[in-house]
Amino acid sequence: MSSFFCGTFCSILGTYPMAVFCALLFRFPIPFGGYASGVHAVVPSLLAVTVYGVVLGGFVVQGLLGGVAGLLARRHGGPNRRRNWRLCALYGLAASLPGVFILAVLDKIIGPW
Repeated sequence: MSSFFCGTFCSILGTYPMAVFCALLFRFPIPFGGYASGVHAVVPSLLAVTVYGVVLGGFVVQGLLGGVAGLLARRHGGPNRRRNWRLCALYGLAASLPGVFILAVLDKIIGPW
């Protein structure tokens, strides 16, 4: 069960740096501001993650994906406890990427919003 919580924690916290990288390299939706990209989009993207996570429930989805990733990490890690924690953190961070990427291309999926 600790792997599930580790994955959840890493996935939710990992959403912030993933959103920053997405804003720097591609674009990220800012509430009431449209899509932004580049260096000037870093701080607004951090605030946007908080809004999407808390208000719209994105942290629940990210947490569940991270929890599943943590369980997969436990399965792939074998008996080595240190390797399990590293894999759990890595898988949890990777689990935060789909949610961030879906937000970045949501207008391509459902149309302009």
